[in-house]
Amino acid sequence: MRYYLALTICLSLQPAFGQEVVGAGNFSHIVTDLDKSIEFYRDVLGLELPGGAQPFGAKPEIMQLGNTIGAQNRIAVLRVAGSTLGVELIEYKDIDRKPAHPRFQDPGAANLTLRVRDIDAVMARVKSSGAKVLTAAGGPVAIGTASRNVFLQDPDGFVVEVAQPVPAPAGEGNLLGAGFETTVMDTEQTVKFYRDLLGFQLRVGDAFNDNKLMAETAGAPGAQFRQSSGQVPGSTVRIAFIEFRNIDRKPVHTRLQDPGTALLQLRVRDVDALVKTLKAGGAEIISAGGEPVTRGNLRLAIVRDPNNLFLELISGGPGR
Repeated sequence: MRYYLALTICLSLQPAFGQEVVGAGNFSHIVTDLDKSIEFYRDVLGLELPGGAQPFGAKPEIMQLGNTIGAQNRIAVLRVAGSTLGVELIEYKDIDRKPAHPRFQDPGAANLTLRVRDIDAVMARVKSSGAKVLTAAGGPVAIGTASRNVFLQDPDGFVVEVAQPVPAPAGEGNLLGAGFETTVMDTEQTVKFYRDLLGFQLRVGDAFNDNKLMAETAGAPGAQFRQSSGQVPGSTVRIAFIEFRNIDRKPVHTRLQDPGTALLQLRVRDVDALVKTLKAGGAEIISAGGEPVTRGNLRLAIVRDPNNLFLELISGGPGR
């Protein structure tokens, strides 16, 4: 939806607490089976896996960070050509897990958006893999004259939108870039959280779109939707917030270890100060004891946004 939903109003929103967010890290998706997910993202979609998958490990500070006491996890970090947004796939074990399987319209669902030069090449691999296509037409759909779009599901039901600009740009490699979307229960509440507590500036959609073709392409037939979007401060990473109506919605509420959970890393000036601000604003700190943890020269904390998107706040680094 990132490439074709109309935004009807642009509001200049000034942060109430200063610019606390200074950059974006990776987008993380909790999966049931890491090896199976790697096959989808690397072999079907074409993301790069330069370092291979990490083995399972148990790190006390990571357990504290996500409040996953006693758990081990393993991670694969994939790269998208043309984007600074990495994709982390994380599998947990030795802890209770309940797969969420959110639908695109469910508040708390999140999805990855990919731009490609050749969407038909991607679809050929999708069909060979047996991956599910959400788009009602069963394949890419022309949205106006600007792009061809298709919505897919990964092995955990997580939604991926693939879009090809029209005309397709020349060049080598199929991937052109990536973005990130999340479905919200209430636009105003969500905008207030990201504007007032985190300092985001957003384009806010004030009207619902009832375009039938768009809804069917996104796998949400009959729905109306409105979209707000902006860049993560200090980065080129684009984030979009989508609110649906006129369709059944079931809010997602998961734990960090549950497959289907999404997490976005944000680099911030001072994790400890921001956590205090978030607590005062009523946000839920997931990290054990509601406090940041130290890992090497980093300070980290995880917070849940109003819709169940987990945000990993990171400060420190070289020279800390």
